[in-house]
Amino acid sequence: MSVARECRVEFFTDLETRGESCILKALDTLSTHIQWILVTGGEAMSASGGTRILQSLTGTSGGPYAMAGGSSLEAPNSPAVKSLTYCLRVQFVHVQAALTPQSLSAFWTALSMRLYDILVARLLQHYYISTVGAVILARDVEALRSVSMLAGTQHEHWDILRELLTLYMTPPDALKIILIGPEGDASSGKGLFQRAGKDHSLVFLSRRVDYRYRSAQGQRKSSWALQLLESLGARDPSDGHVNIGLFSAAHIAENRT
Repeated sequence: MSVARECRVEFFTDLETRGESCILKALDTLSTHIQWILVTGGEAMSASGGTRILQSLTGTSGGPYAMAGGSSLEAPNSPAVKSLTYCLRVQFVHVQAALTPQSLSAFWTALSMRLYDILVARLLQHYYISTVGAVILARDVEALRSVSMLAGTQHEHWDILRELLTLYMTPPDALKIILIGPEGDASSGKGLFQRAGKDHSLVFLSRRVDYRYRSAQGQRKSSWALQLLESLGARDPSDGHVNIGLFSAAHIAENRT
């Protein structure tokens, strides 16, 4: 009896280990496809005159959200996000059928965090956002958030990102209110500094297309950006190395607990 019990325990332990391995491989595969559709496919489709104009002004490539003023806003989402959300909804049906509710929740939460990390890494390292592009970006984030919330918990990272997107839609003279609240007091506990963090907010702010410009001496901050930083008494965290790991969904979750 003892030997039989040990054999059963060994069998089910091995079965559980193999199952977990398959789930992790499925998660890695979906993450790879997300990376390919959102990044490789999205940036290839977004090559346009607007991004070339931005490159001539700033010396950098703008990415899919550096759209020039007057660009069409008829499409509800960018082509890459539209394709990605469709694929994820199709895959969700199969994942839901294969896993228990508890495993589905854990799996889809992990996928939501990976999806967020891929998008934010591109935003903060490679993309610039114009006022028009921010409208499309906001729609894309809403679509990605919607598909991420099909199952699981801990999706707060999407809510914070939605708030940070207001930095790209707000005129420079109103940014201080957005960052520290209507009282104009950084210690008031209001504004994005309180909800998202000071450095977090300023790094996202630095991805505005008008934050820097190219001069004969190289990249320079716009006058409004310098004045804003001075009025806030803040250094610019984007001047140095930006640790993208600090902007991950997991790091946000840790700081919330």
